[in-house]
Amino acid sequence: AGIIQYADVPWPWGDFPRLPRTAWSPSPWRVALFDGEHSYEHRIGKALALYLITHFLMLRLRRFVGPTLSTRPTVVCGTIHAVGTALAASVLLVMRDYGAAWQRAVLPFSIAYFLADVLWYCLPARDLTMSLHHLVMIGCHYPIGEINGALVAGAGDSSWCIWLSMIGYLSEWTTALLNMRWLLAHSYPEHRCIFTMVSGLLLVTYFYRLLLFPYLLIFEIIPRYSMYSTHQQVLTFFIMILGHLIVLQLSIQWAAVIFKCGVVRFLNIVPKAKGIGEHGDLQFDWRQSVFAPTQGSVHNIEPSNKREQQKI
Repeated sequence: AGIIQYADVPWPWGDFPRLPRTAWSPSPWRVALFDGEHSYEHRIGKALALYLITHFLMLRLRRFVGPTLSTRPTVVCGTIHAVGTALAASVLLVMRDYGAAWQRAVLPFSIAYFLADVLWYCLPARDLTMSLHHLVMIGCHYPIGEINGALVAGAGDSSWCIWLSMIGYLSEWTTALLNMRWLLAHSYPEHRCIFTMVSGLLLVTYFYRLLLFPYLLIFEIIPRYSMYSTHQQVLTFFIMILGHLIVLQLSIQWAAVIFKCGVVRFLNIVPKAKGIGEHGDLQFDWRQSVFAPTQGSVHNIEPSNKREQQKI
C-alpha cells in the first residue's frame, strides 16, 4: 500500500521509447522538471511573485509598521512561511494524507519562499549559512512536488518520500518561535512571562531537530539502501543522506549558540535600547536573535549618508 510501481506511471519523456523498469534510473530532479506539463513550476512562480510583492510592500510601509518590523521586513514572510508549512505538515501527518495537498499547495509555497529569501536576504547579506540551508531545502524537496519525482526519489515508494518531507518540515516550528521571540524581545520594555514561554518552546524545538535527523538517517533512510540500489538510485540515496547531514550540522550550530549564551539568559529578557537603521535585514545576524537583549545594547546600523545620520 502506498508503493506505486514504475509501470503504473506515465513515461515522462514524450516520444522517447520507454525503457524496461529495471533499466529506468532517471534523476528525480529531471523527472520532476520534464514531466510533460509545468503546473508545479507555475505554482512556484505565482507564490514567488506574492512573496516579492509582500516584501516590497513591507519596505514601502516602513513608517506604518513601526520601528520593530521596519528593521526586519523579511520576518513577516518568514513567519508566514514557517507557520504555514509547519501547521500543514502537522495536520496532514495526523490525517495520514501523503499526497496531492502537500505536493500541489505546500511545497510550491515553501520552495518559492526559499527562492525569495535567497534573493532579498541571503545574497545581499552574503549569509553563506542560510544560503546553504535554503539551497539544500530547495534541492531535496523540489522533486517531491511531482508524483513521478516523488516516485523516483523514494525508490518506488512515493508515499514514504512525501511523509519524509512532511516530517522534516515540522522543524519549521523553530523558525516561527524564533521570529516570535525576536518580536517580543524588541517590543516589550521589560521581561514578560510570555517571553520565557516562547523561549522554552523554542528550546524544545531545537532538541527536536537534534533528535529528528539522526533518527531519520538511522532508522528510515539508511535501511532503505537495498531499495535504492535495486532501483538504481544510489546517487539519490547519498544526496538524501548528505542533505539531512547538512541540516543536522546547521541545527547543531544554532543550538550551540544557545548554550554558549546560557539557558538562563536565553529564557529571560532585559530591557534594550533601540536604534533603528534603514537596512536592518541586511545587517541582521541570526546568531544575535537567540540572545536575550541586554541593557544598553543598541541595534544600530552605520549611517551611509548625512540624511541617515540626522535620523539617528
